[in-house]
Amino acid sequence: MRSFTWLTPAAASAIAVLRCDCGPRLLRRWPEVGRVALVVVRDANDAVVDEALCLRLSDTEAELHVHGGPGMRAAVSAACTALGWQEKQVDNSDPWTALAQAPAPAAVAWLLQKNDQPPPFATEFLRRQPLVLITGPANAGKSTLLNTCCGHRRALVSDQAGTTRDLVAAVVDHAGWRLRLIDSAGLRATDDALEAAGQDLVRQARARADVVVYLHPADAGAVVPTQAGDLVVWGKADLGVPTGVLAWSDRQGDPAQRRGTILNAILAQLGLRDPAVVHAAGLL
Repeated sequence: MRSFTWLTPAAASAIAVLRCDCGPRLLRRWPEVGRVALVVVRDANDAVVDEALCLRLSDTEAELHVHGGPGMRAAVSAACTALGWQEKQVDNSDPWTALAQAPAPAAVAWLLQKNDQPPPFATEFLRRQPLVLITGPANAGKSTLLNTCCGHRRALVSDQAGTTRDLVAAVVDHAGWRLRLIDSAGLRATDDALEAAGQDLVRQARARADVVVYLHPADAGAVVPTQAGDLVVWGKADLGVPTGVLAWSDRQGDPAQRRGTILNAILAQLGLRDPAVVHAAGLL
């Protein structure tokens, strides 16, 4: 049975590399051994999936360099599977392969210094970026929080409730780790079909997220309608919040300090602030 293996991490990127057995139909023509060619990847119905660079490694094996968005990766995987090819996972026992898959400097540092020990966090974070969903009621300041974590304006901000309808993603570097943050539509009762669709995306993103940051505005009362495991951040802290809670306001304190406080709390929730990890990475 023919097989294929993704050599690059699942995180979104410009290019994704697939190693596969050579066979009919996926490509109409494979390049000669040792040659690189621009090719068209096709599905079982001969429809075009993507344009890619193909490096022919041997008589039986090749590498395809396709576009690296999650949708394209899924489409290429589906095409291979529909043609009867079996997906195989990378052998992470090979240290060079593990290093090639590492999604952040801290992961690389851990593998270089501690590659014979299991990490004190989810092993998959040595291969992919953690996914962090920012959710909460409408007008809680979620988009402003995302912008603060980015250090620049990434999401549109407005006093009008319901401004964010779609999921807005950004990759943020902090303490050697790369986090994929997602801003989302505010949670509230609505008759607007588009806003309701945005809230459905929130539910789907919650199911995939490694950490859910629930932003609870201080002016919303003491009851926080969260789910188990949520990282609760009290927003609009300049209005006054209970003692002992993780609080945030875009109107108080130094912006860099505000950013660090939230991102450190997210890393702690993921287990990535463990002293062993920090010291191995050499990043505080």
